[in-house]
Amino acid sequence: MLFKWPEDTSVCFSKEVIAGEHDEHLSEKYSDDGLADLLDRYPRENMGIYTFPAHSEGRVKAIHGRADNLSGAELLEAVKRGQIWLNLRAVSKYLPEYADVRNKLFSQLDSAAGIKTLKQDIGVLISSPDIHVHYHLDIPFVCLVQVRGEKYVSLYPPHEPFATANQIEAVVLREQEEEMDFKYSFDEHVSKVHMKPGVAITWPQNAPHRVQNGNMMNVSLSCEYMTASGLLKANAMYTNGKLRRRFGMNPSIPQNTGAAVMLKAVVARALKIQKKPTVKKVTPITFEIDKNTLEVRRIDESSNV
Repeated sequence: MLFKWPEDTSVCFSKEVIAGEHDEHLSEKYSDDGLADLLDRYPRENMGIYTFPAHSEGRVKAIHGRADNLSGAELLEAVKRGQIWLNLRAVSKYLPEYADVRNKLFSQLDSAAGIKTLKQDIGVLISSPDIHVHYHLDIPFVCLVQVRGEKYVSLYPPHEPFATANQIEAVVLREQEEEMDFKYSFDEHVSKVHMKPGVAITWPQNAPHRVQNGNMMNVSLSCEYMTASGLLKANAMYTNGKLRRRFGMNPSIPQNTGAAVMLKAVVARALKIQKKPTVKKVTPITFEIDKNTLEVRRIDESSNV
């Protein structure tokens, strides 16, 4: 796996959207047979299976489903036919060939950007033609690697009004999932990237984004990571969230790694040690993919196991 990042990557990293090139899309892992094998081998209980309402203003939440009895080939066919988005998180934990991809990807990104990536994770996203992924953000940094199909990624500045401090803190504190409130006026400030096989991008931490697939199935690698400064910022936002909720304070989104941010990061570590782990709120399962028709079938939440 070979990556080619721009010469100014170390200057632009964490400040701008950076686009590079790669050859991972040439691997047979992303053929129909390779993807069906992946879907058979990856633990089904860990797989995120979603669909999305139509794109609109406000907060659009993903709809969570299941596909317990389908083979990998059947699930892949359901994705091709329907409006399904599969997220195979931490795939390198279960399939050794993806551990090799992870190691090579981050090694080359580290070298190009002059950084040391931490908390490296790689997932595989397999999604239907024309599906739209809602406006949301991630707490870690993300490198998105396109290996099959085409789509547009719309990226927005990582600050208010595009993402408020309170909203980001709610994600850090596990009070909600990653969805954010969207306004059509935000598109006046959008950076839109056309993703094709062989293209990879990484963007500033916490930058909100949404995704529109082309009229074909898409496969991408979603590679999350942290840096030392990124961890400081995330922990400072944790402390900010506590200050807002306990004492009514109104802290802003951290913009640097100065002394105040470092102090808040230390406080966050102490708070996390003292507090019992918070269970992240998860969208309830409200649909399943029917084995006979390969179509989405709504189910009652009370039938969840």
